[in-house]
Amino acid sequence: MNYTFFFDDDLFDLLSVAKEDKKIKNFESWNNSSLKVKLEDLNRLDIVHNGIKQYYEKRSDGYEFEWYSDKEKGIGGKMKLAETKYLFSEENYILYDEEDAEDLKYFRPLDYPTAETCVGFIIKPDVIYKSLYYMSVSNYELHNLDLDYDGYTQMAVEARVFNHWQLVLLHYMDGGGIGYVETETFKTEMPKIFPDWTWEGFIAKFEDLRLSKRNK
Repeated sequence: MNYTFFFDDDLFDLLSVAKEDKKIKNFESWNNSSLKVKLEDLNRLDIVHNGIKQYYEKRSDGYEFEWYSDKEKGIGGKMKLAETKYLFSEENYILYDEEDAEDLKYFRPLDYPTAETCVGFIIKPDVIYKSLYYMSVSNYELHNLDLDYDGYTQMAVEARVFNHWQLVLLHYMDGGGIGYVETETFKTEMPKIFPDWTWEGFIAKFEDLRLSKRNK
């Protein structure tokens, strides 16, 4: 029987090495049972975001991974993928103005990297957006990450799910105020914990995976 490797295998291996080298203090991961039923919503989503169906049906219906090297300073990372019963819920429990935020109505969180932020899909009755979007509960604004599910999970591995890595990408794309502090922390701390990691390699990987670059 051939074993299929998923992105969480890579995360586990990378953090195991960091723990053995005493670069981090601890990490934990939680997998659920794989999905036992066929979901039309998942089939439809997989047409646009290829790979998500295989993960949920073959690996785990939802997933959580967390690590830290210094909790007090917030040096660590987290990924928390929603179970399908929440991902495809009719309600997303987000407060929004019907007139000004139509996309929020159809926003379905996939990943909850912090208690204040989430990343998800926009799934409308007639169309599913190709990119994942980042949202903070501080303003409920949606920010295009320029990545589909496959690209997002690959970049999660590249970032070792370091706290606020999504903001780092937004800062890189926009060059504005958003994510500046998080970017400086990311660029300073990542090489200390993962000696083989480089900022240049991280950005090169992102550029290779960006949807806007693929479509040109």
